[in-house]
Amino acid sequence: MDLETLKREWVYEDRGNGEQYAKMWDGRAEDFIRKPIPDTHENGFLAYLWEKAKPAKNCEVLDIGCGAGQYSLALAPFVAKTVGTDVSPVMIEAARRRAAEEGIENSEFIAEDWGQADIGEKGWESRFDIVFAHMTPAICDYHTLDLMNRCAAGHCFLVKPTRRSDEIMDGAFGEVGLPRKADELDMTVLNTFNYLWLKGITPEVTSKKEIWTMERSVEKMTDWCIDQASLRKELTSEEKERIHGFVEKRSVGGTVTEKVETTVVTVYWEVQ
Repeated sequence: MDLETLKREWVYEDRGNGEQYAKMWDGRAEDFIRKPIPDTHENGFLAYLWEKAKPAKNCEVLDIGCGAGQYSLALAPFVAKTVGTDVSPVMIEAARRRAAEEGIENSEFIAEDWGQADIGEKGWESRFDIVFAHMTPAICDYHTLDLMNRCAAGHCFLVKPTRRSDEIMDGAFGEVGLPRKADELDMTVLNTFNYLWLKGITPEVTSKKEIWTMERSVEKMTDWCIDQASLRKELTSEEKERIHGFVEKRSVGGTVTEKVETTVVTVYWEVQ
């Protein structure tokens, strides 16, 4: 395989559905807004970033798929500037409010679909000393990864869940004839390595097994499953009802517990 073949074959069909993604993640914003700003040395990812990239006062940082901005805000006191982008306007507004509340003036937050970003117009080509995308669907194919790599003048970090099993969502997808979402995530990690290797870059890859549990109401879990499934096919009213019925059967007192087993992979590389 060469880069042109990878570029032609590694295309995420749902990229471009920015409005639908924004609506979906706006609906999840409350879960992220409540999260505290992490400690840069106690948080596992930030500690690893610190070890490899050694942030300093002259560094500029780009946080792709920043959510409510906690990682950007954690790093801001130690660098010249952080820039966070996310498809969800609700998340971005929350990040801006948090920055104002914390008195952090060197963080900028932008609401946009990463796949549609014009990094040339923004002056982002080879601008950022540190670029990272932590547990975000924003990096999903050749184009979005290439944009990320082109923004970097130094260190890059991509963190993705792989070999993932979502107990409820996988079952809901099966109800409407869709494959597990995890298959796409696995290919993203594999193709990221291919992209870097073909560019002459030797990445460092680390992984860690994790188990997460989360509780949601039947309504919120149903909406989440339907939103995710709707990105892959147009659902009929009957299919939406099947998803609702599946979720409801696995609820206790109106609450659904989702168990996720995954291997979180971190890919680190340097752009010379």
